[in-house]
Amino acid sequence: MEINQLIERTQQVRGAHVDGTVRQRMAQLAQEVSRAGDNQARVELLNESVLALASILYDTDPDGHPANVDSRTGRILPPTPWGRSGWQRWGLRRWEAEILSGILRSRAETRRHSALFDYNAEARTWHVDLGAYPTKERAFAYLSAYPISLAEWRPMADAHRERSFLHMRRKRGLE
Repeated sequence: MEINQLIERTQQVRGAHVDGTVRQRMAQLAQEVSRAGDNQARVELLNESVLALASILYDTDPDGHPANVDSRTGRILPPTPWGRSGWQRWGLRRWEAEILSGILRSRAETRRHSALFDYNAEARTWHVDLGAYPTKERAFAYLSAYPISLAEWRPMADAHRERSFLHMRRKRGLE
């Protein structure tokens, strides 16, 4: 995949609206990119999608109440970039969303620092930690201090590629 195409997709995510209008993907360019550039561009795409979501999560109604988060539970109301109903709306591919979900779940489980997003496995819902991050500025500070890294991306992406490889081998009757 072209680095230019990934940059364009990153810009699309920056301007994404939850209403589902995502610009059509740009035509593929002929130039090849290295795997390192490709992976880093995908990490940047994921970071942009998380930043764009965080931005709308702290929007308020005219009366000052959160418009996109349940103010009592912190449950995220709009579709997330990593969710089954949101990845297309945010301009991601399904497998990118699955990797992003894995990274965010891993962060929530490790508890090295208070994660911005938390997953409730029983209810299958995502929440924003409004206690630790009560303002947009605090949320952006967290995302700036702890962006998704290539070190987080690589093991998740490698595991995804391995599962896809094994799935195709089974599908072709090679196992």
